[in-house]
Amino acid sequence: MKIGFPTVILSLVAASAVYAAPTMPATDLEKRGWVMDQLRPLFEKAIKTLECGACVSALVAAKDLAYLNRNWVLDAVSGICTEFKVMPKDVCQGLVYSQGPVLLESVMQASLLSGDGKNICFQVLGACPAPGITSGTLSFPKARPSNIANITHSGQYADVLHLSDWHVDPEYVTGGEGDCNRPLCCRKYADSPLVPKRAASSWGDFKCDSPVKLGQDLLKHVPKVANVSFTILTGDVPPHDVWLQNKDTVVVVEEMAYSTMKSGLSSKVYPTVGNHEAGPTNLFPTEASGGNIQWLYDSLADDWSRWLPSDAVNSVKHYGAYTVSPAPGFRIISLNNNFCYTLNFYLYAKTKDYDPNGELKWLISQLQAAEDAGERVWIIGHVGPSQTDCLQNWSALYYQVVQRYSPHVIAEQFFGHTHYDEFALYYGPGAKSTQNAISTAWIGPSVTPYTDLNPGYRVYKVDTKSWNVFDSQTYVADLSQAATWDATGATPNWHLEYSARQAYGAYVPIADNAPLSAAWWHDVTKAFEKTPAAFTQYWNHRGKSANRLPACAPGSACAAEMICNLRAGKSSDACSKISFSLKKREDGVLEAKTMEVEAEDPSGLHSLYKRAEPQPWNKKLCGLGSQI
Repeated sequence: MKIGFPTVILSLVAASAVYAAPTMPATDLEKRGWVMDQLRPLFEKAIKTLECGACVSALVAAKDLAYLNRNWVLDAVSGICTEFKVMPKDVCQGLVYSQGPVLLESVMQASLLSGDGKNICFQVLGACPAPGITSGTLSFPKARPSNIANITHSGQYADVLHLSDWHVDPEYVTGGEGDCNRPLCCRKYADSPLVPKRAASSWGDFKCDSPVKLGQDLLKHVPKVANVSFTILTGDVPPHDVWLQNKDTVVVVEEMAYSTMKSGLSSKVYPTVGNHEAGPTNLFPTEASGGNIQWLYDSLADDWSRWLPSDAVNSVKHYGAYTVSPAPGFRIISLNNNFCYTLNFYLYAKTKDYDPNGELKWLISQLQAAEDAGERVWIIGHVGPSQTDCLQNWSALYYQVVQRYSPHVIAEQFFGHTHYDEFALYYGPGAKSTQNAISTAWIGPSVTPYTDLNPGYRVYKVDTKSWNVFDSQTYVADLSQAATWDATGATPNWHLEYSARQAYGAYVPIADNAPLSAAWWHDVTKAFEKTPAAFTQYWNHRGKSANRLPACAPGSACAAEMICNLRAGKSSDACSKISFSLKKREDGVLEAKTMEVEAEDPSGLHSLYKRAEPQPWNKKLCGLGSQI
């Protein structure tokens, strides 16, 4: 696509002498205003039109003006954000000055006119076509064995607890505004109304993260329904106050949360690092990008030493990842896959670095060691490689790893991040079919009710020889009853929402001695296509029975997209697309809007700092802003 650059940008690219041209304002204050004047129309056009050339032009403008003064560019972007009245001033400033320096540094290192610009515009805004997979083919230490033995089961089962997206908010205020003008509500802000429109209960609210007591009560309920052998925690402990997060805030919240889990659970916990663990949020530097986040790895190593052996603790200090063996013949590999996360702006400085920090190389070494030792493996992480939030090149390489080592080594995969109750399927080379399905990625429901979900957790019934899942039981509490709990002095009504084996076995019968395999799950997705009641049931479970998701009728485009996503083990196969737009209100104020935002976020406050899906049925909940 041909890109038409504004004259001012071409002149800035030509030579540094342009900065001393007669049109350049004399004072620093005037220069700041001049920079904003140059960027405002470019940013507005890029976001309003989502035209690829406009997006790249805006990046080029920011890069070239940054050579004049980086702070002036950040000031301009913060001013534009505030001027458009998309978010309150404090949120604009917090996001721009915490996230902006890293993004700007990456943009300055990137070759914007040689493909990097289009890549960034696609991955962050969806403003350009997908650039295609260029990461190539992996080589492995050994060829896949030709004489793989059949997987056998013991018939003995253990209970494993899956917690995800804890997102505790120590600053949660009972009675606070539950429907505010910021990404995270139920807090005391300078402009919070004296009389809230919707007063938050003491147990939580649908637009807020978890009050401390909600997580504590959840942990009290677990022993009533399961004899937990161990727990997996698939990331994201701090709250969604992303415009405020820094090193000091996240370390305190994480220490408190892990202490709560230690006191509330008798079993060991095997955690992963989520995108919210960093402060500022999402930003995990690589060796190539520069930057240092050793403080986080050291802090997590200290926190996780409650449960991990010394060799795993040392691994966390180096990679933010580790491997551990809870039982003979069984290994858990905990990934730090923030190196595939699209809102980790460090990654855009070196877009051809397909394996930042060697995470995949390390994973392969661990899987090869497990294959050599005859071990079964679980892979746990935060951002699922199937999700559009994972860089397509990284996801494609990860898919090759799964194909190489499944199903004889990789027994199961577990992720979080979406807050929804979902899964994703992986296939061997060839068609996506029952016979070709080789691995399941379980995406755990969130503890936090943020946004418009019931709080929940999951218990797996796992065979202690094959380490395959034989049942998945999801528990929720009906947050719509929270006001009644407060009024009556009751506690949350945690209860079994559904058993996957019972709920979906009604449509796809399964033998008592068979696990919930990828092949079975593929047949379940076929039932979603053919049987309206099956898909309706899945859609209700996806939202944890809160009944607050937009409609998604069986047989509709929405249902087709959801089923496609369930079969998309790599992000480039997903049918959900990234979209983003601005429109003018009647008062002339530019407002971020998408179809999904109009359905689920009438204020429009969230979409300017998050990657949004174009459909109302697939809102992203976590990430840079009020999403995941």
